[in-house]
Amino acid sequence: MKTKYLTVGTNFDISQLEYFIDCNERYDEVKIDKVYGSIRSEHIGLCSARPDFRLGTADKKDFEEYVRLALKHKIGIDYTANALLNMPIETLHEKESSIVDLFKYLESVGVERVIVANPLIMELITKHTSLSLKCSTILGINSVNAIKYYAQYRVDSICPDIYINRNIPLLSDMQQECQKYGINLELLANEVCMFGDVPCNNILRTNCYIHSSLGGNPQHYFDSWPFSRCQTARRESPSSILKIPFILPTHIERYRQETGISFFKISGRTNTFEYLTSTVEKYMSQTFEGPIENLFMLPQNKQHSVENSITVEQLTEQGFFEKIFNRSNPCNYQCHKCQYCDKLYEKFRV
Repeated sequence: MKTKYLTVGTNFDISQLEYFIDCNERYDEVKIDKVYGSIRSEHIGLCSARPDFRLGTADKKDFEEYVRLALKHKIGIDYTANALLNMPIETLHEKESSIVDLFKYLESVGVERVIVANPLIMELITKHTSLSLKCSTILGINSVNAIKYYAQYRVDSICPDIYINRNIPLLSDMQQECQKYGINLELLANEVCMFGDVPCNNILRTNCYIHSSLGGNPQHYFDSWPFSRCQTARRESPSSILKIPFILPTHIERYRQETGISFFKISGRTNTFEYLTSTVEKYMSQTFEGPIENLFMLPQNKQHSVENSITVEQLTEQGFFEKIFNRSNPCNYQCHKCQYCDKLYEKFRV
């Protein structure tokens, strides 16, 4: 088997990095190629799509030491500066030189790539630094034609719309187009973002990212908006667990064979070390069994688990995964017509 590569979230704690280094020593077929994350804006004035209170406690000194050790062990750093826009355009214009200096700082300490969700920020980075760029999944790239646009910047990696994870023909076409420009297509494998049984990019997803980059909602105003809304919707539409566009650890080799894609992103950088390591181990070992929710259920959201746990073994027996890999009828989330997941879930309720 050819090597598959993971990009794993981090809070820039050295103990996390030591674990990642150990993983690369223990596994041969899957390697942690890069880590991604950001430190709090109080330490560096760049915002991501995560509020400061959800980030780790690493300061600039900790960050620089982490980068140094990661590079020593051939693990690259993707710095997450993927706020859509967290200031008025006039303020951005006034602070342009100081913002550029922050990206130059990242470059100076060894960061090789910045994850971005705003093409204007891409312009600034391309013009004033030598940093490479990764298109954030926040951009929702789901078109072959869009790849040519982003190739004009120093984009060498694209994390596309998660809701094309089950469209094998489209992924294959996008991978071929990316190769023309020397771009790696990287699939986000364990994102839970569904609003009930509807892809959340049609509802809250963009608003969630803007809200988070502006500081989030630590006071739980409006009954903990926005996350309480999608959690409740999933609980009320339990078939959503089958519609979440997850990629099983046991399927990353098949994705490579079917689409040519060898790069996978693992979410969880703002969760506990135990949760992150448990998830990483699954993808490094390419093994997974038992309740499907264990792949992505956030520890703080256990109360929103489905009423009936469905196992990967049950789904395999029902041919669910062969349905996902069906090239002649790829999933396009037209659930109101298809109803496959809804009908299958009803079987498990009996």
